[in-house]
Amino acid sequence: MLTERVEARVQAQATPEVTTASRSVVPPWLLWGGMIGLVQIFAIATVQPLGVSTAYPQFVGWLVDKIVPGFAESQPYLQKIGAKIGWEVMLVFGMVLGAFLSSVLPGGRSTPACDIPNLFRTGWSRSLAAFVGGFLILFGARLAGGCTSGHMLSGIAQLALSGFLFGAAAFATGVLTATLLLRRVNGSYGGK
Repeated sequence: MLTERVEARVQAQATPEVTTASRSVVPPWLLWGGMIGLVQIFAIATVQPLGVSTAYPQFVGWLVDKIVPGFAESQPYLQKIGAKIGWEVMLVFGMVLGAFLSSVLPGGRSTPACDIPNLFRTGWSRSLAAFVGGFLILFGARLAGGCTSGHMLSGIAQLALSGFLFGAAAFATGVLTATLLLRRVNGSYGGK
């Protein structure tokens, strides 16, 4: 009896315990959501609400001002926002770098979770559609003097009613647009 217990103890120490969970205990959405929350706290504490749409005219204004000196001073809009490379421009470059790294790291180009319309099966058409859509959103945001990510990220974090309303409208519009686009392109109006 004693030898059986000793043998069982030796056997347990010799073979490492096999666990089925290969991932960390913290789910990725919670980890990265927490990181975004910390960035948001820093942004609010430094009175620099998150948003990226202003970065584009700032960068272009800075670039054109380097080619044509005095250009930024002659533009009322650039006088208001400043033609500079600030933290927002660096945030945009970081987002581009992060998207690139995400696509080249293992698992970055995995199979999509839903059927892709034939129109977007090639990389160039998908990229063109994303660029045109992003440009239209950016143009509208600048025309309205706001920022889509700023309204959702900063507005909701500050518990502003406008942030919640815009967030709900943006998500509802996105779901409706995706549903209509998938049905129209795939020709499946009644589902599969």
